[in-house]
Amino acid sequence: MHVHSSSCYSRSYGEAPFLSKVLNSDLDVLAVTDHNSIDVELLEKLHSDLATKGKTLIGGVEINVKLKQSTINMYHLTPGSGKKGDYFHAIVWFDVNQAAEMANIIKSLFVDAILDGPNPDGLTADSLDSLSCKNFSEQTKGIAIYLEDFQEKASTLQHFFIPHENKDRSLSQYLPNGSRDNPQQANMDYKDRLFYYSHAMAVEGGEKSRKHISKSLAHELNTTVAALLFSDATTLDEIGSKFTWIDFDGDLESLLLAISDPESRIRTSDQYPTLPQTNTARFLKSVSFDVIRNDGSRYTSTLPFVPGYNGIVGSRGSGKTLLASLLAGKGLDTYAKIVDTDSVKFTTYGGPASTDHPQCLYLGQGELECIFRDGKYEEIPFLNESISPLKESAENESNKAKDRLNDIIELEKKLLLAFSAKYSSGSVHMDHLDSDAPSGVSIATPTSPAKDMAKINLAKTELNKMLESLEAASRASSSVAFKSSYPEDEELFISLEAEARSIEKNLSDLKKKTARLSDLLEDVDSGWFENREQLISEFISTVCKYNSESGSTALTQYCEKTREVTAFFNDLIELRFSLKWLSSEARSAYRKMHSPIDPVELQNDKDSITISLAYSEEATFDNKFGELLSSRSSRDSQTLVEAFLHKYNSNEMHAKFNGTKVKVKSKQDLKEHYEKFFDLLKKAVAESDKLRTDITVNGKQVDDMSPGTKAQALLKLFLNDGIIGGKSMYIVLDQPEDNLDVATIKDFLIDRLKRLKFDIQLFVVSHSAPVIVNGDARNIIVCENDDDNFSYAHGAMNDGTIKQRIADVLDGGERYLKMRLNKYNFQVGDER
Repeated sequence: MHVHSSSCYSRSYGEAPFLSKVLNSDLDVLAVTDHNSIDVELLEKLHSDLATKGKTLIGGVEINVKLKQSTINMYHLTPGSGKKGDYFHAIVWFDVNQAAEMANIIKSLFVDAILDGPNPDGLTADSLDSLSCKNFSEQTKGIAIYLEDFQEKASTLQHFFIPHENKDRSLSQYLPNGSRDNPQQANMDYKDRLFYYSHAMAVEGGEKSRKHISKSLAHELNTTVAALLFSDATTLDEIGSKFTWIDFDGDLESLLLAISDPESRIRTSDQYPTLPQTNTARFLKSVSFDVIRNDGSRYTSTLPFVPGYNGIVGSRGSGKTLLASLLAGKGLDTYAKIVDTDSVKFTTYGGPASTDHPQCLYLGQGELECIFRDGKYEEIPFLNESISPLKESAENESNKAKDRLNDIIELEKKLLLAFSAKYSSGSVHMDHLDSDAPSGVSIATPTSPAKDMAKINLAKTELNKMLESLEAASRASSSVAFKSSYPEDEELFISLEAEARSIEKNLSDLKKKTARLSDLLEDVDSGWFENREQLISEFISTVCKYNSESGSTALTQYCEKTREVTAFFNDLIELRFSLKWLSSEARSAYRKMHSPIDPVELQNDKDSITISLAYSEEATFDNKFGELLSSRSSRDSQTLVEAFLHKYNSNEMHAKFNGTKVKVKSKQDLKEHYEKFFDLLKKAVAESDKLRTDITVNGKQVDDMSPGTKAQALLKLFLNDGIIGGKSMYIVLDQPEDNLDVATIKDFLIDRLKRLKFDIQLFVVSHSAPVIVNGDARNIIVCENDDDNFSYAHGAMNDGTIKQRIADVLDGGERYLKMRLNKYNFQVGDER
């Protein structure tokens, strides 16, 4: 923006090398600023050649300037001593298309100045007019024109007047500030009033000017002055070695925006040797979508964007949030009647139009309050970098303890169920211990003899059978007879007959004896035997009873019963001790599950941030355990054992539990009670490990802040520099100024947006003029709603139509804006 061409007397290089150098340099915008002369022909040629390369030429000239004595006297000014007080250098920028007009003004002023001076060479107006630009420039060495004359003649041409500072022939050498002991206040006031306060001006000088002029004026006069850095190259190789990054469109209107907000638009190569806008190869270039009109017709709206700050403005209901939702990829279905969601296409730098949504960060209207209300601070990227690993570590440790606790709970359940299954008949009673132990001595129990009456009855039965047999034998014997047929056999047969008759007689006698015995047996009285048998039976019964109660068998049974009781109570005691130990382990695991987490200390610019994670559950394990049991019980594992002891008294057993929570199908089923109890206990434990995030800013918890302070604190955290290095291509902010006072918007939000926009693309929906205008949105999207027909316009802030719409929406219109400024009527010297 300050290059001397081959037509300047101070440079020795020729035109062709000069043109070649600037055409092939990396400079996008160039201003030729020869000393006191404008080579219109050279500018026209260079302008045409640069245009073919997509580069811009701005007309310029470096002039020697001084003030008239009348002005010096009027304002009581004190020029510098010696040659420094003769004049100062200033650069003038103008539209290259008005180069001829500006050249005539500059030339006429310097011709008059030369002719009004000593003029030892006798130069005339004609001779001066016939000189080449370079020769004319040389004739102006040491010659200065009056600033007042230049202002008068150039007033019809749009131009910028940039005085030198912190280099030879600077303004402050011409009108020095003086010393601390002897300040030249009149000089300083005049410079403030003329150059820096009433106009959007710039000074040359780079870092030194920023320190001594720009920043001091911003502090003292609440104004802005842009400090620029120029190479002022003396050789071709030096052209472009020093330069200024200016975010503008290459025309004077756009340059005015940049110079009026140097903090946002201007960077110098001494501090930024590379392009300050770091995301020029990664940003959303444009978005297109079909807008549906009331009559059902549709049109395609295509909105181009810049890699920096894109502002979105419009009255209420104009479709601002619709556009924000479209860019963020959230909630667009709500606007299905207005926008065809299937038509949305995103074009990123270097890529084709695609329906794929680029990754972005979105802060919706009122979303900061939701983040606070729901405690989801990890949705703030800066905090998430610390919260996520902290939470992950805490959850890992908590899960280990939870697994341990669940194992303990499961073991408690298994112990109770196993004990209940082992003693399925219920408790083992020990009533036998109320009696003395058996002696263990047994009396031999006699064998009970067969009953005698039974023997008689049996004999009677058998005698009857004998009588029948004897009767048959008697009949048979009577039929046996022996008679001989031959004499020689008679003696034999007589002997046989005698024997046969003897048998018959014997049978008859036996029959009579049997009958007599049978009759005698019939007369036997059974009572004769009963007394004896009763005595014997009672004796045997007494012996048996004694043996059962005090004998060895009784003692064996007594001992067995005692062993069963002993085993039961040993198991019961072991169960109770095991449950007690497990309860202690469960409490320890539960405490470990909720053990304190060391806070993390962070720094966010000047703010000290403390991130604390705490478990929202304050109840102890005993509380969780006891809530499932009856309030009338001990509310610990002992109660579960007591439930077993009342196993066969369903009402008593069920009453040991909290019936409103432990709901079972069968009150008689102890197993179901146990299983339900421990399922509920596990669930209560699982729900108790919710982490709560507490954020403290400068020693004050966010929870305790007022809505405005809270919004400010959270917005600061959300817009931390950390979001730059993330995966998001851009950020969408919908009315971030909500709940912020003007001071916070000015001191924080605007500054943050200006800083962030160099590294990440921003889309900001706002009703605030400071956020959009003072925040310096490079591209403005104006949303309009005409009877529910939505439309979108876009452009830079210096675009006439866009500027008017911004003023209407954000400031109430041009008239109201001017009225407000007139009422303020700020002046140099106002007390601040």
